[in-house]
Amino acid sequence: MLNKRVVRLGISLVAALVITGFLVMTTSERQVVYKSVVVASQDIEANTVLTPKILEVRNVPATAVPENALLEIPNKKLAGQKIWKGEYLLTPMAKDDPVALPEPENRIFSIPISIKTTGGIQPGDRVDILLFTADKNNQGSGESKLLLSDITIVQILNQNGQAITDKDNKALGTASVPAVAEVLVTADEANLLNAAANTGTLSVARYLPASQPVQDVSTVLVTGGSIQ
Repeated sequence: MLNKRVVRLGISLVAALVITGFLVMTTSERQVVYKSVVVASQDIEANTVLTPKILEVRNVPATAVPENALLEIPNKKLAGQKIWKGEYLLTPMAKDDPVALPEPENRIFSIPISIKTTGGIQPGDRVDILLFTADKNNQGSGESKLLLSDITIVQILNQNGQAITDKDNKALGTASVPAVAEVLVTADEANLLNAAANTGTLSVARYLPASQPVQDVSTVLVTGGSIQ
């Protein structure tokens, strides 16, 4: 009877040692090693100077760190590409010199106009695009401002969507005939015009190379039909 107890005790001790060893091994395997790496704290455009204001050093599991990730915020380096918030800063992303940026993608934006008010503007001409926003009470008041300068007219269409020829333009130039001016703009400019078109009325005016830049043209206020 004693021998059986001794055997059971021995088996229990062996099992306990095995379990303890397994737990120790499992615990040691689960120990996570962290590494300090540089991460973008906000979206960063290409050719932006990389500084602690837009980057941060973050501790992350070492197994998740790319091989060429930077461990310290670089000094006097430029972003070599678009970097998204939370993205690791890799060695190829930090440049000494500015990188060449691709040309912005273009769009065709349609602006409802009156042929009479365009003053004979033709495809290929450059124009300014202006926005007029009337007051909420329709009392003849509002605000007029210049949105974009030096924008190219692609073509002018009639109410049926057909291109208006030079002959048609001259014949209709004395009448307020509805038409559409198609202009060539970048994607950002198209977004600007789209937002503006939902708040007021867009119009075009012939652009002169000697004109003031957009940012230097002040807003015109109209109160009860009087310009201020």
